[in-house]
Amino acid sequence: MSLGAFLWSYARRYLAWGVLALAAILVYGAATTAMVTLFEPIFGEVLLARDQAPDLLKTATSLGESKVKPEDPGWKQALARINLKRILEGGYERLKRHFAVGPDAVVFFVPLVFLAVFLLRSGADFASGYAFQRMGFGLTADIRNDLYDHILGQSSRFHAEHPSGELVARVINDVSLMQNAVSNRLLDLFQQTLTLLLLLALLVSSQPRLALLCLVVAPMLLLPIVRFGKGLRRTSHRSQERLADLTALLSEAVRGHRVVKAFGMERFEHTRFAASNARHLRVSLRAQLLANLSGPVVESMGVVLAAVLLIWAGFAIRQGQLDAPALVTFLVNLFLMYDPIRKLNKVNLVLQQALAGAQRVQDLLRLESEITERPGAQPIHTVERGIAFERVAFSYDGDGDSVLKGVDLEIRRGEVVALVGPSGGGKSTLVNLLPRFFDPTTGRVTIDSHDIRDLPIANLRSLIGIVTQETTLFNDTIRNNIAYGRADLPLEQVRQAAVAAHADEFIRQTQAGYDTLVGEGGLRLSGGQRQRLAIARALLKNAPILILDEATSQLDTESEALVQEALGNLMTGRTTLVIAHRLSTVTRADRIVVIEDGRIAESGTHEELLANNATYKRLYDLQFQG
Repeated sequence: MSLGAFLWSYARRYLAWGVLALAAILVYGAATTAMVTLFEPIFGEVLLARDQAPDLLKTATSLGESKVKPEDPGWKQALARINLKRILEGGYERLKRHFAVGPDAVVFFVPLVFLAVFLLRSGADFASGYAFQRMGFGLTADIRNDLYDHILGQSSRFHAEHPSGELVARVINDVSLMQNAVSNRLLDLFQQTLTLLLLLALLVSSQPRLALLCLVVAPMLLLPIVRFGKGLRRTSHRSQERLADLTALLSEAVRGHRVVKAFGMERFEHTRFAASNARHLRVSLRAQLLANLSGPVVESMGVVLAAVLLIWAGFAIRQGQLDAPALVTFLVNLFLMYDPIRKLNKVNLVLQQALAGAQRVQDLLRLESEITERPGAQPIHTVERGIAFERVAFSYDGDGDSVLKGVDLEIRRGEVVALVGPSGGGKSTLVNLLPRFFDPTTGRVTIDSHDIRDLPIANLRSLIGIVTQETTLFNDTIRNNIAYGRADLPLEQVRQAAVAAHADEFIRQTQAGYDTLVGEGGLRLSGGQRQRLAIARALLKNAPILILDEATSQLDTESEALVQEALGNLMTGRTTLVIAHRLSTVTRADRIVVIEDGRIAESGTHEELLANNATYKRLYDLQFQG
């Protein structure tokens, strides 16, 4: 799919807003040129400047007159008929005749028409600006949701190759560049280009010679400084806060992707993210609503005062108390051309940045997850016989050195199997194949003789509970961390899991009990407390298969004793794989499997392996006799 087709697939959802924006742009351009044209009757009819104009003014005016004679060529007569200034003046004269405006009534009529045209222009400016903002924010909210879904669905290999900071930048910063381009710079591209062309046509048709002279000599440039009101500042601040919330939620889910996958909570995380994204969308649209209203409102108030001033000035001129300047219409036209030129100068750079960001987002969305679900996958609901790794080999880069080399391992239902061995031997890689964080390069993993690749991914992960040494807790209450994604569970059921995990006592001692916020990553809790909450979460999931990956390796002696007792409760009646470097924690396992250099080096009970006097005995002696 080309980049244009990719963007169109999202933009077409907001086609109605695009049509509204383009219609408003046409009205804005027409109103701008009509407003400039009205300056001549304002100063000529209302202020009676035409009769009082100095010689310089009359000379300048004569430079721009385009008189067409009957004997002139047809092309010249045709150009005269499509002269923009004549068309607008003709419309103004017809309007005067329709309302039968007399010489005195013109003092009121022309300023009121000018005010009406300006209000129409301001309304069109607001409509086009807000419509593009609605498109930009809506489009990018959709892209963020899809991108977030896509990232959650990727394998652990993908997350190993893409740092979380990079993913956050793609979802937040790159998409923000696209939003800015659609909301602001596309508006400038269409609206300012059309306005500039119409003003240029009006300038040339009214004073062609003087226009050429002024365009050669660079027009005066003014840099407007716009200050927003207090309400807009508050709204913008809230918008940044909501963006910070969005970033924090994304970072948590990316860091804790294994827990999200293990508990099958991709949809739950998507719902949380979409809700936060919707809150950010609402406050951002509110900020843009105020931003787009502020300019038209302030300008309209100025024009109201100007209309009153013009009425007063009209009477003052009639009484000989005031003179009107000469080239106001022409200079106003020239001045109004500055803003489109200034804005168009910024369009190219911003659009190029946005297109680069869109390309990065599209490239990320194009990456297909290696963990896919086969069509017609049938679920299973329990473990009847056990788990088997059959001739399993695995390489992280596909073609490089294998981390696992032809591993064969059977684990019976209800058996506790400990995996030990030197670091880097492949223990964690082996257990990560079971919940399909990765797929084996060759061989297969089965549950009750079913290849796990033939099971629905959500169903497979619902059968597995995981407790790791790096406990992942979310910035939420203790209750919601234990019941993760299952708000319907009664508190008593959550408490029972906490009691079994030896966590209820310390939870009750906190200020808000089960409603206590744990902080980002659970930093308000100790390591042992965080680990016991993770055990309670696994207990509440009640999965038939359990993976314990170094669950006590970073705990002190007292905390380890409590956690070991909680793990004992958790392991009861479950098929369990335990990874441990502390061999004291695995001596009571039904079977100990030593993995070294990607292969099973030996297997047996603690006593059998000590008697073998091989790798396990060497590791044991290093820990307890070294």
